[in-house]
Amino acid sequence: MTFPELSSNPPCIAIMGVGNILFTDEGIGIYATEFLKQNYQFSPTIDLIDGGTIGMDLIHYYQSYDHLLLLDTISVGEAKTPGEVYSLSSEVLQGMGQYRQTAHEVEVLQTLELGALAGEIAQVQIIAMVPQDIETVAFELTRPVRQNIGLLINSVIQHLKTLGVTVTPGASPATLDAIIEQFSQVSASA
Repeated sequence: MTFPELSSNPPCIAIMGVGNILFTDEGIGIYATEFLKQNYQFSPTIDLIDGGTIGMDLIHYYQSYDHLLLLDTISVGEAKTPGEVYSLSSEVLQGMGQYRQTAHEVEVLQTLELGALAGEIAQVQIIAMVPQDIETVAFELTRPVRQNIGLLINSVIQHLKTLGVTVTPGASPATLDAIIEQFSQVSASA
């Protein structure tokens, strides 16, 4: 009897925030990813990626990692409460037809579907929050989203622990306000 050879390499893991920081809560995935990057250390090392709104161009990330945690907003039909956090596998998300409410959400699903058709892709976990406002042009988050960002961050940390990642708070934590301000200044100077 033979057993499969065990890999000594740790799994290749990434966190990728997607969304548009110009439209209030639409940027929660980007802000949350940067918050994790500035406030925590990860062992083994993981990649933290700003996926922005480049949609289909993200497909190579789906094919480059063993595990990908996608941070985003989510629409879940009538039973939505702004600030609510959902953690879903990509298979569950693809079965939720009502998720496809915005162009951005359609792109995320299409990229997942195309990635699966193209061959092996990462095990994708979507950790997302129900937004209150994704139409107002502003570098900010609404109150319910801001109040519950800790739930989103904790959900990410808990999922990383299931993958064997040790998460340690950093020595010089950055506030959410400081991170949002950094993004607004970079955008203003561009």
